[in-house]
Amino acid sequence: MNDIYSEYEIPSVMRASVLSIDSLKKVDEMSAQESVKESTEMKGFIARYDAVVPLGITKDYIERRGFDTFKSLRELVQNALDEVELTIGKPEVDIKKDDLGTWIVDRGRGLKVEALSIGSTDKECWMRGYYGEGLKLAAAHFVLSGVPVYIFTKRHVFKFVVIPKGSDNPRIFVLMGSARKEEEGTAILLHGFSIDKDMLNRMVSFYNRDLVGRKVAEIYSISEECAYKKPSAIYDHPNLLYIRNMFIGNCSEVARRRSLLSYDLWWFRLDVSRTLMTYSVPKLFEEAAKIFSESANARKKLTEKLLDSKMLTTKKFGSGVVIEFRPIFSIFEGHLFVYAFPKGMLDAMLEALGLKDKKHLVARATGEEDLESAVKLGIIPFIVSEELSDEFKQIQPLSKVVNKV
Repeated sequence: MNDIYSEYEIPSVMRASVLSIDSLKKVDEMSAQESVKESTEMKGFIARYDAVVPLGITKDYIERRGFDTFKSLRELVQNALDEVELTIGKPEVDIKKDDLGTWIVDRGRGLKVEALSIGSTDKECWMRGYYGEGLKLAAAHFVLSGVPVYIFTKRHVFKFVVIPKGSDNPRIFVLMGSARKEEEGTAILLHGFSIDKDMLNRMVSFYNRDLVGRKVAEIYSISEECAYKKPSAIYDHPNLLYIRNMFIGNCSEVARRRSLLSYDLWWFRLDVSRTLMTYSVPKLFEEAAKIFSESANARKKLTEKLLDSKMLTTKKFGSGVVIEFRPIFSIFEGHLFVYAFPKGMLDAMLEALGLKDKKHLVARATGEEDLESAVKLGIIPFIVSEELSDEFKQIQPLSKVVNKV
């Protein structure tokens, strides 16, 4: 086995788990024979298999993690994007179909054997992947679904296999072999799998044709945990949520609130199930609010949406006017104001209402106060709900303005 350890650069901590092909047959001879046997078309890519590594996960584990075809494909694509961005500075991945199936090809560093160990990761803090298991769980899902998965990297090939095949809860193994040609980075083949074009177009924000030319704003920022500037963006397109360029779902489904705009937020992490959890929703709104705070164009667009949806209105009141702000909490952009009142948002609202030159007369009101007396004094009450963010208190209260006048 020493030659194999050297050939595949297997670290000492993994060597005890590496098995010979013959050892695999002891687990289940028929499954082992079927796994190493290749079709004529694949023999042109694979010279031989030398050893096998157990992943230490089973079918039950994959099902508990809730991986499906979309999540699994997304994990493979985001890993490839990370690799290329780390290597050449921008995420460029080739996703293509041919007679063999679907290929995900990157020009990254290539895949090392230790990357096949669950929990093992060399991810940077800014990368899209995080938990060190996405590649393995995604490949395991596909092979359990009857889609053979091959990873070609450098002069090697890794093939994910299920053994015993007839078991209710089979284990996942990875065959290590020699490829017939060298791959510059990494090429993943989902054998016999045909990717849905609509799924692919929507999966990555900068591949989505619906978002082309619709970017309202993009800001670069760091997080408390990672001092690496990365972008978050807003698009004038409804109801899509991306996290680090990867499609999470329609806002109306994953955040339980439809959105009037689409969002691509960087400094936000999903739960290990790759979904939004209730406790993380406030952070989601706070991250979106940062873009509005940093971008005048984003605030202008948000104000337009608030006016169109009648969340922001004015009405005649005696000899003056009253501003009413009644966010609809079932809409993402309405619920956002429960957690934040973006900087400069009041100015954007007043400008859209034609009242910016009267900002000094605007006062925060609840609607239960003596609005008639205030209006007679030339004050413009800004009626807001008590459920909204404390940041609305930056607007001077009605009682204080009345006393001044």
